[in-house]
Amino acid sequence: MAELKPCEIPCPKCGHTDIHRVFRAKGSDWRCETYGRADNKYAGADTYVAKAWRDHIDHTCRCCKYRWQTLPLRKRRPTPPDPGHEREGGND
Repeated sequence: MAELKPCEIPCPKCGHTDIHRVFRAKGSDWRCETYGRADNKYAGADTYVAKAWRDHIDHTCRCCKYRWQTLPLRKRRPTPPDPGHEREGGND
């Protein structure tokens, strides 16, 4: 079975698919609800401001309010050409 993309993951707690998702870039900051607590495994907070130390997606289930974080998809790297496959009909 193919792995789900971060934008397709249902809530791990209740299974609902109505999820609010926010991409948080490394170094970005946002206001957190609890003083000194980011409630985020890829961010930290010393005051009411949380700061991301890694790119991630912050998910919140709109049904049960469960919140979790995942890493974004890795960037695809172009595949290098096969060195053993030479062009036929080259310069003679």
